[in-house]
Amino acid sequence: MKKIIVTCPSCKKKMKVLNKAAKYKCPSCGNIYKINSLTLTGLKIKGFFTGIGDTVRDIKNNIKYKINSTRATYNYIKQMKKNMKNNPDWSNYHKEQREMKNANKRSFKDFFKKK
Repeated sequence: MKKIIVTCPSCKKKMKVLNKAAKYKCPSCGNIYKINSLTLTGLKIKGFFTGIGDTVRDIKNNIKYKINSTRATYNYIKQMKKNMKNNPDWSNYHKEQREMKNANKRSFKDFFKKK
């Protein structure tokens, strides 16, 4: 059977109890705590709204994280563009790499030529 967490009314510590109406003894203070069907219904409703609150909080934190990540990426790209404008050799890097790669290739006609 599923267990729920309730707070002891006398010592305010949390304890796990079965999800049914019964009497429970607090393990820390020894106080006997009665849970009836009305209390169980109240705990279920409270748990439902607590779950909704947790979900909304998680969604809000996820949106904040994505906004901060997007902002950091934007600033990084902006800085990269600024560095590329200031350093003309950097922007020619890929062009030079292609030229080096093409310089090492032999044409089809060169393949049949004697060395």
